[in-house]
Amino acid sequence: MHKIITVLLLFFFLSACSDEAVHTVYPSNTSPEIEEEIKHHDSIKGFQSVVDKNNVLVAIDIKRMSRFNKEKIEKKITKALEKKFPDKEVLVTGDLKVKWEIEKIIDQKLKSKKLTKSIEEIKSLSKEET
Repeated sequence: MHKIITVLLLFFFLSACSDEAVHTVYPSNTSPEIEEEIKHHDSIKGFQSVVDKNNVLVAIDIKRMSRFNKEKIEKKITKALEKKFPDKEVLVTGDLKVKWEIEKIIDQKLKSKKLTKSIEEIKSLSKEET
C-alpha cells in the first residue's frame, strides 16, 4: 500500500511540473487591430509592437514547439497586418533582439524623429543574419 501511494505521489508531482507555464504578454498600449490579429494564433504567447506614421513593427513570442514554423507564422501575420495597414510598412519578427529594442522604445516613450530613427535601426537589425 505504501508503495502504491509513493508511486502515485511521484507521478502526480512529475506530471504537474512538466507542463510549460502559460505566460501571455499582450501590451495594453497597442493598436486593437494588431492585438486582434495576434490573438487568433494559438502558436503565439505574446507580442510587443510600435506603430508610427509609416511603419508597424511587431515582435512576437512564439511558443516553444511552434518555432519550427516560425517563418510561416511571421508571413501569415505580416500578410494580415498589411491588409489592415495598407499605407504602412509592416515588419513582423520572432527575433528576440528586435523585441528588446521595441521594449526600449516603449519604455523611453520616444517621439517623432527619435522614434523614426529607432525604427529604422530596428529594421536594419532585423535584416542582419547572425
